Amino acid sequence: MSICNFRCNYCYLAQRPESYQGVQPEMKYSPEQVAKALSKKRLGGPAYINVCADGETLLTRDIEIYMRRLAEEGHYIEFVTNCTITPVLQKFLAWDKELLAHLEFKCSFHYLELKKRNMLELFARNVNSIWAAGASANVEITPSDELIPYIDEVKEFSLKNFGALPHITIARDDRTKGIEILSKLPKDEYYKIWGQFDSQMFDYKKKIFGKRQEEFCYAGIWSANINLCTGMARPCYCGRSLGDVFANPESDFPTFPVGKCSIAHCYNGHSFLTFGNIPYSTKITFADIRNRVRADGREWLNAKLKRFFSTQLYQSNDELSDVEKFDFMLRNKFNLP
Repeated sequence: MSICNFRCNYCYLAQRPESYQGVQPEMKYSPEQVAKALSKKRLGGPAYINVCADGETLLTRDIEIYMRRLAEEGHYIEFVTNCTITPVLQKFLAWDKELLAHLEFKCSFHYLELKKRNMLELFARNVNSIWAAGASANVEITPSDELIPYIDEVKEFSLKNFGALPHITIARDDRTKGIEILSKLPKDEYYKIWGQFDSQMFDYKKKIFGKRQEEFCYAGIWSANINLCTGMARPCYCGRSLGDVFANPESDFPTFPVGKCSIAHCYNGHSFLTFGNIPYSTKITFADIRNRVRADGREWLNAKLKRFFSTQLYQSNDELSDVEKFDFMLRNKFNLP
């Protein structure tokens, strides 16, 4: 879904010629079919489900219905949004309290776009309405060179409206083979400038950005990257196709691990690794890189969702033996079934 009401200069989607086509996706499966295919029974328990479009996610037709069905299954939903599409957001916030406890919004704080469009106050109101309803929200900035002169403004606005500074991610340039940092600054200067936000997310991403992961990765068994429109899935951003995971909901969920990662680095390891796809690779949890404690002592994540985000996959899933790992890696290397 490539419809977006913003045009952020650093958007990794905007670097691709097919972006901003303005086309709604055709959904092959209904919300009920998707929920059945991703049932707790089939997956073996509750899952963390991150939802993100090639554009503004809240503009996807019927997306609230799909997410409500998944939340009713008992899953925990993280919804990526620029938090400006108020009518659709309010549909989410009308859920009952039990479902809202399973819902978190990753509110992308596109400061310059919001400022240009006179939408800063709207953004702040919507973020606070999420907390008021009982759901969770975290505020995250994609750092760009153009934003540097406005850092003091950003800090002042954030402390006033969110009770804490925003988390900071690392902008990436998908056009480069090594998936480099999207900045003209030397790496040390880039890290120094954006390190002043004291974001544990930024600190963790610094450790893994540009570092190839060598250990056995369970993505493809413990995680999947699924196209909601078609059901087609892969383990993460690499690995062989898992096929259409929505097509046969009565069958076992298809799995095949990545094993040895083939991409330059796990640039979204802030989720894949903190949730434990590579067991014991970090003690930092997803809750650590999403939560903040506000000046008044309240937290960005509600207690129930925070507990779930504080767990890691190897704590509730069986690990493979060395022989099984070797077998999967051979099958991957020679493209065997």
